[in-house]
Amino acid sequence: MRFRSTRLYLRLLAGLMACGFAVAGATGGELSDKVDELAKPYVDSQTVVGMTVGVVRGGETVVRGYGQLSSEDARTPDGQTLYEIGSVSKVFTGLLLADAVTAGRVELTTPVSELLPPGVTMNQRDESVPVQLISLSTHTSGLPRLPDNLDPADPTDPYADYGGKQLAAFLKSYRPRKRPGERMEYSNFGVGMLGTLLAFERKSDYGTLLGKRVTQPLGLTDTTLKLNAQQRERLAPPHFEGGVPGNNWTFDKLAGAGAILSTGEDLVKFALAQLNPPGGPLGESIDLAWKVHQEPIADGDLAMGLGWHVARDGSTRWHNGQTGGYHAALFVSRRFSVAAVVLTNTATGEVDALAGQLIRMLIGADEKPRQFDTTPAVDPAKLRRLAGKYQLAPGVVFTVTAKDGKLMVGLTGQPTFRVYPRSDTEWYYKVVEATLTFDVDASGKCNAVELFQDGVRQKARRIL
Repeated sequence: MRFRSTRLYLRLLAGLMACGFAVAGATGGELSDKVDELAKPYVDSQTVVGMTVGVVRGGETVVRGYGQLSSEDARTPDGQTLYEIGSVSKVFTGLLLADAVTAGRVELTTPVSELLPPGVTMNQRDESVPVQLISLSTHTSGLPRLPDNLDPADPTDPYADYGGKQLAAFLKSYRPRKRPGERMEYSNFGVGMLGTLLAFERKSDYGTLLGKRVTQPLGLTDTTLKLNAQQRERLAPPHFEGGVPGNNWTFDKLAGAGAILSTGEDLVKFALAQLNPPGGPLGESIDLAWKVHQEPIADGDLAMGLGWHVARDGSTRWHNGQTGGYHAALFVSRRFSVAAVVLTNTATGEVDALAGQLIRMLIGADEKPRQFDTTPAVDPAKLRRLAGKYQLAPGVVFTVTAKDGKLMVGLTGQPTFRVYPRSDTEWYYKVVEATLTFDVDASGKCNAVELFQDGVRQKARRIL
């Protein structure tokens, strides 16, 4: 079974602000109450294990924590809890590009080839239309989402060993199929390389450059690539949906695509800086990154700033991101002077909907708490009879375990995920459109399980 990515790059709420809401609604402590009302269903439904939510409305900020750090650690996350923010890192990389432009070190139109290290070359579809720095940040470079030589030693930490040699080898071998600007195609590789090039131009590394040019000037003391001992104590453990332990990710040369860790308090500070940029060059850089630099090319595309997606209202900037145990979303609207931050230690795109709810609530919409489907209760004895090993193909085995009233399913070479019941014998995944139907005979013994995915049915016989 091949699980599709659960990371969602939203076609954000078409017409999000088109209804003409005025900033109104809850004030003071009522704002905290409203945030609680919208956030708690995500914990109560066990959609997430732990979560930190931050909102900004004018000069008012609220940061709240929900759930717990893990099944072994009942502490509730707070504004200082650290999370991996995944592709929200791309917004910071876009700001580093703007900073380099403001400082006069590069131009948005600088060809990528001019910043490559000696001996490193890249192929162009058309030599008269070179790949430029701006196209890396706006996903119009023609480079793919991922390089074809991404072959991690540890698949649970996919970017850890992708270094300079691998990057150079890919650039040398890759033959672009499109000229820059012909289409928008989301590229982790492109933005990751952008971060590396900007650091190389400064004779630095991405983490050091980020600290010197962005996080330290903005007072983001917990926004970093490497945690010290004290910060590690505040790191929320990663999980997949269903509460299954996940995996922390590390990065080498593609750090600009998703390597940053941060807290709710820091991202609220960052959002405030977008709403009211500081004076001087950094404020100029924030404004430059905020501007629309790429209009949609095809139906379904969104306009882009530098790293920012631009919602269809033309005002709201946003990005989300997911790693092997975390999901993050950051939405900012200058038009209404509001922002929403959602951080969770569960790899689920479900919380993007919460970020949208929060933004709409902040601008005056009467948002109601989300209602999740109620999971039917399954008798523990009927749950336990499904546990076992089922062979789908030679060397490919489903491992089914029953724990704490939950059914967990792993497949050889894939993570373990929770499945949810429609009945005693029919269960479904939330991370992918697939169902499992267990074959239970009249005596109550389970002999096989049938996987249904993408219109195909496959039976796995019980072997243990």
